[in-house]
Amino acid sequence: MGGRVRALSFASELSLDAKIVGALAIGNWLLLFADHTVVQLTRDAPLWQLFPGLWGFAWLLACGLVALLYPLRDHRLGARFTTRDRVLHLAAIVAIFVVIPTIAAIVLRETGKPYTYVHDGAIMVEEAARKLLAGQDPYVADYLDTPLFYWPMINNPALYHLTYFPLLFLVAVPFVAAADALGKGFDIRFLYLPAYLGTLAVAWRLLPAAAPRALALGLVAVVALDPQLFPFVVEGRNDFFVLFFLFAGIALLQRERRTLGVLAICIAASAKLHAGVLLPFVALYLVWRDGARTPREVARTLVPAGWAGALLVAAVFVPFIASDPAAFWDDIVAYNAGGAAWSYPISGMGFSALLLSLGLIGYPQQDFPFWAFQLAAAVPLAVWSLRRLRRDPSIHALLVGYAATLLAFLFFGRYFQGNYLGYVIAVAAPACFIRPPALRVPWRVAGPLVITPAEESAAAGK
Repeated sequence: MGGRVRALSFASELSLDAKIVGALAIGNWLLLFADHTVVQLTRDAPLWQLFPGLWGFAWLLACGLVALLYPLRDHRLGARFTTRDRVLHLAAIVAIFVVIPTIAAIVLRETGKPYTYVHDGAIMVEEAARKLLAGQDPYVADYLDTPLFYWPMINNPALYHLTYFPLLFLVAVPFVAAADALGKGFDIRFLYLPAYLGTLAVAWRLLPAAAPRALALGLVAVVALDPQLFPFVVEGRNDFFVLFFLFAGIALLQRERRTLGVLAICIAASAKLHAGVLLPFVALYLVWRDGARTPREVARTLVPAGWAGALLVAAVFVPFIASDPAAFWDDIVAYNAGGAAWSYPISGMGFSALLLSLGLIGYPQQDFPFWAFQLAAAVPLAVWSLRRLRRDPSIHALLVGYAATLLAFLFFGRYFQGNYLGYVIAVAAPACFIRPPALRVPWRVAGPLVITPAEESAAAGK
C-alpha cells in the first residue's frame, strides 16, 4: 500500500510533458517485448529480433533506460531540466525507438532479399513506380513479375490490384529511376522516415507561441510514440508521409497561408483517402471563417485558396482515370469496398472483423454492403461536426470533426487496421493540445493552459 501511495505521489509531482512522455515511452517499451511486431523474413516478429544476438537485448535495454530517465530527470531536476534538455531527451527516445530499427530494417533488406523486412505496401509503391517508368499503367498491370510475388503471404491479392492513390508512386518515380540507373537499391523508407521526422517538427509548430512548451512536447510525444503507428514506420507504411503534408497544411492555415495550406492538404489527399475526408471540412472552415454567404462570396474565398490544390489533384488523378477508368475503379474502389473479382479480405479489428468472428460473414473475401454502415455512422457525425464547425470555425473544431468522421468511416469499412486507429489518434492529438481543458498543469510555468481562438490564430507570430 505504501509503495502504491509513493508511486502515485511521484506521478502527481511530474510535469505534464513528463507524464505524457513517461507513460508513452514506458508503455511502448513494455510492448516491444512481444506486441510491437513488424514483418521480417517470413513472418511478423518482435522489433527487437531485427538485431542479431545480444544486440536485441541491448536495444531493449537502451529503450527502457531512455524511457525511464525522462520522468526521473523531471522529478529530480525540476526547472533545471530545461526545455532544451527535454527536447534532446525526447529526440533520443525517438531515435532509439524508431529511427535505429528503421535503418536496421532497410539495411537487412538491402543485404538480403528485396521482399524481406518490408511491408508489401512499400514494395507495391516501389514497383508501381517501375511499371510507370516501363510505360505501363500501374492500375492495369499485375505484379507477378516483382518481388511482391515472393512476399510472405499466400495468394496475396495485392499482386493484381494497386490499392494506393497515384501520388505515392509518382513521388517515388525519380528516386526509383535514379537508383535503378546507378544499380543501387531504393527503399521507399528513404522518403517515409524523413517524413516521420518532419511530421514531428511540424507538430511542434502547431501550438501558438503563447502555449507552454510542456504542451508542445506532449503533442510531439503523442504523435511520435503513438503505439498504433510508430512501429509501422519501421516496416514502411505510408501514414507519416500523409501526416507530414496534412500537418503542414494545418500549420499553414493557422498562419493564413491559405493557398499553400490547401495545396499541402491536397498533396496528402492525393496520396491517401484518409486525408481526402478532410477536404470538405477545410472548404467549409474557410467559408465560415470568412463569413461568406452568397455564391460570389464563397467563390471569393475558395478560388484563391483552392486553385493550386485543385490543379494538383487533377494532374495526379485525371491521367490514370482517363487511361483506363475501369481498371482505376476496380483497384481503388471495388477492390477495397468489395465487388471486385478478388476483393481485399476482411481483416483488422473493426466492425467487419466482429461480423466475421460471429459467423455473420462466411469468409474473408465475401462481398458485404459495408458502405451502408459507413454512411449510417459517418454522415450523422459529419453533420454534427460541421454544425459545430459553423458555430466555431477554428482549427480545433476542424480537427475534432475530421477525426470523428474519419474514425466512423474507417471502423465500419471492410477492414480496419491498427495503423488506421493510430492515424486517427495522430490527427486528433493536435485538437486536444490546441484547446485543452482549463487546468493548471505543473511544469514550473505560470498561467492557465487554456488557448483561446485568438491565441490559436496568433500562431503566425512564432
